[in-house]
Amino acid sequence: MDSTFNTGRNAGRNTGRMAILAVIVGIHVLLVVAINTSLSTVILDRLPPLIKAEIIEEIVKDEEPPPPPPTVETPPPYVPPPDIVIDLPTSTKGPTTALVVTDKPRPPAPPPSPVVKKAPEIDPKFKRRFQPDYPPTSRRLGEEGSVVIQVLVGTDGKVQDGKVQTSSGFPRLDEAALKHALRAWRFTPGTEDGKPVTAWHSVKVTFRIEG
Repeated sequence: MDSTFNTGRNAGRNTGRMAILAVIVGIHVLLVVAINTSLSTVILDRLPPLIKAEIIEEIVKDEEPPPPPPTVETPPPYVPPPDIVIDLPTSTKGPTTALVVTDKPRPPAPPPSPVVKKAPEIDPKFKRRFQPDYPPTSRRLGEEGSVVIQVLVGTDGKVQDGKVQTSSGFPRLDEAALKHALRAWRFTPGTEDGKPVTAWHSVKVTFRIEG
């Protein structure tokens, strides 16, 4: 009895396994069929569309020919007008008056009048102030000489600037003369055509030791 029960139990198991195997096979078959169907559908869907070519005859219209170019007439050659001379008969009844126009050169313009210039002069009211003091060191050393001072005299007669034009040979004498000129010298201003102007003027200063 036990063997009969085992045999029946094994037969039931085998039948269940076969059923499961049949289901699995069926599922695979369905999958394969579905895949083939989808592939065929994609392939059919992706086929290129048919292109229909038609030959259309070109209709050529008869176009009018372009108008001819305009005709350019060549102008006649230039002919200068003739010279016309009119002779007026002279009257024998009396003298005739003729107007004669001659192109005579104009006389040259007179040269401009020269500008009258006057140099500055030492103002007599300040004449005593022109001689500078003798430098003590130069006097003790026996330094003597003449220095030419050039000054710029303004329109008011005052010295605006100055410089040594010719040296005496002794720097102390030159410096003493220049400083004194800038400080104390006064002039009557120079003029041009009677009007005061600023001008340079030279003055000679002599340093001499007297016994």
